[in-house]
Amino acid sequence: MHFFRFWSGGVVLFVLVFYLSIAWGGTFSSPSDVFQVLISREPNNYGQASILYQRFPRALIAIYAGVIMASSGLVFQGLIRNPLASASSLGINAGATLFVVGGALLFGANLPEQGVSALCGGLFGFLLCTLIARIAGNNEKTTGLMLILSGSLVTMLLIGLSNALLLSYADRRGEFLSWIAGNINHAYIDRLYQFWWIGLIALALVFVLSKPLTLILLGNEKAASMGVKTVAISRFAMACAIVASCSAVAVCGPISFIGLIVPHMVKPLVGQDFRVTLPASALTGAILCLLASTISQNAFQPYVVNTGIILDLFGGIVFILLIRKFYVSPKNRSNI
Repeated sequence: MHFFRFWSGGVVLFVLVFYLSIAWGGTFSSPSDVFQVLISREPNNYGQASILYQRFPRALIAIYAGVIMASSGLVFQGLIRNPLASASSLGINAGATLFVVGGALLFGANLPEQGVSALCGGLFGFLLCTLIARIAGNNEKTTGLMLILSGSLVTMLLIGLSNALLLSYADRRGEFLSWIAGNINHAYIDRLYQFWWIGLIALALVFVLSKPLTLILLGNEKAASMGVKTVAISRFAMACAIVASCSAVAVCGPISFIGLIVPHMVKPLVGQDFRVTLPASALTGAILCLLASTISQNAFQPYVVNTGIILDLFGGIVFILLIRKFYVSPKNRSNI
């Protein structure tokens, strides 16, 4: 029953939020106006041009970022076995951001090269986070709060370096100043065109591994007894999630907290099976990111706020609540 309610309600909500993101702008377009854009275009119609070349590209970028970040967050939390794990708390977003900015400003990287830089940077950020956690934990397991604290440290360091680079290149600062704060903007549609396939292929590979990943959640020993190659599958799925996250960063900058929040919203409703939670997380992430993008574009007129800022404000509150639930409560202090 919960499963049916979730999907029926989720699909309806997605359609409504998608329509709102397309219709809400300088003027509010009716459903007939939006439909008219799809069947016939009037070159001199500003309203149609606004829908087709501004709002629709923004909606596509928001859907992609939401799907990728929510799905990868589910993978990180499941395999690392930490409820606070996400691309934003493991240094992945920050590493991808630094390498994109550094590659463009220092080496003149073009758009495809910036995508490669994001993939390398995300992997670097995660490995650096793991290394610091192991050193701080005296080479013991790093699945507790130590990994999240290391990720926070790495994120502050790498984002600080990114900002320092922007300050050093005043003539090109405008290209990345908004992007680095997480900006879903129609101007980045070329980036989506370049990198969308990377994230979707990575998520498709994770979905293929849904059954063994679900068994791994029950424990490595149980999964191994059923013939699952736990180490190989876990590392491959983690790599796919990192690659997917970096592709989203390459498109619109570091969109935070979607990957942290969505798994906690979805799992109580649909369970733990990756074959169900992965598409459910993707749908929920798309809805939240679309909604945040629409609010950032229209709720503060005549000003436009970056989507990343809206998500940071909302996600920061949820992050505090999760810290209180999983680490501050007496029964969970052993996780620290």
